[in-house]
Amino acid sequence: MDFTPCHPQPFTFQQAISFDPEVSADEISRLQNSISHLKRTQEELQEYAKDPDIAQAIKENNQTLASQDERIFMLKLALTQRGASNATSAHYDLPPEPELESRNGHGGFTGDNGLEPLDAPLPGDNSGLWPSSGSTGEDEQESGVHL
Repeated sequence: MDFTPCHPQPFTFQQAISFDPEVSADEISRLQNSISHLKRTQEELQEYAKDPDIAQAIKENNQTLASQDERIFMLKLALTQRGASNATSAHYDLPPEPELESRNGHGGFTGDNGLEPLDAPLPGDNSGLWPSSGSTGEDEQESGVHL
């Protein structure tokens, strides 16, 4: 599979596939934080959009937002190529911010809160916390995904 970005990116798709998954996840988080702050800035700049310099800054910020959004997509796609089947899940999405959802601006991350349900035992259910009687748990193989 190949991916050709629409915006200039600091790495190719093939390079992204070779990244350590932890590096990709950290970069996704960093980009999401950057997007969140830049969207807030864009909202504040709208008040002064009649100024040609501010209008130019808004335009450039929109291009940056699109580029960063594409880079996140590229990293998620690369993680999927590496076998991280849930790389495109809501886990990597930004949680919605009420003031951003109501605005009709760039791309907006809307939908659920970006959190996935945990497969943890219910309160008071300790069955999954300790090995069953007679078992030390040392020789048992745990199921699940380990990063």
